[in-house]
Amino acid sequence: MDRLWTASAWTNRLAGDLLDLLFPPRAEEGPLREHLPPFCVRCCAPGFLLCPRCQETPPSFLWARAPYRYSGAVKRAVLQLKYGKQIDRIPWLAELLEIGFRTYAATFPWDALIPIPLHPVRERSRGFNQAEEIARLLGKRQGIPVQKALLRVRPTPPQAALPRDERSINLEGAFRPQRNFDLVGKNLLLVDDVITTGATVRECAARLSESGAGLVCVLAVARS
Repeated sequence: MDRLWTASAWTNRLAGDLLDLLFPPRAEEGPLREHLPPFCVRCCAPGFLLCPRCQETPPSFLWARAPYRYSGAVKRAVLQLKYGKQIDRIPWLAELLEIGFRTYAATFPWDALIPIPLHPVRERSRGFNQAEEIARLLGKRQGIPVQKALLRVRPTPPQAALPRDERSINLEGAFRPQRNFDLVGKNLLLVDDVITTGATVRECAARLSESGAGLVCVLAVARS
């Protein structure tokens, strides 16, 4: 972890205080709320057995899963990590990801975990790629290699800041596969921290499939 960018203690404290104001910890919050059915069996969108979007335009991945809702303690930890630079949240989020792995993905013979990439400018600014960090811990625990097989070649506005109908357009041409990875016939598990509309994982899965991947699935910590 020594390669991670470390903000000043004052900056981290300020960011943490702001997050405490926005998402105050609550002792009565109780157990984490799991992302329980009903949800789309293909993309994990809440509310449908097979959502209209997947019926109309099936994604390139076989399935996407997330064990938790993006709310409460999970949302707080993700925001603290991404915007408060509190890297001590990584192990806990990786544990939640592993719960999802054991629930949904443990029986598959995975060749590699593929973290969703950040654009280099954003990764330098943040100091790390949260998807890569939690994927590395999961890979170490499960004995699965992590491959940075995708590049984000075009900077894009954050997906959360865009209207839902603009998110797919925002990502067109944003990703490409690394040329030094042989993905033909491989079983690949894309890893991210949060799935929102699913536009990012759809785009990444499409690029992996175009490169000849045999099976592509998606696992995230949480789904909004």
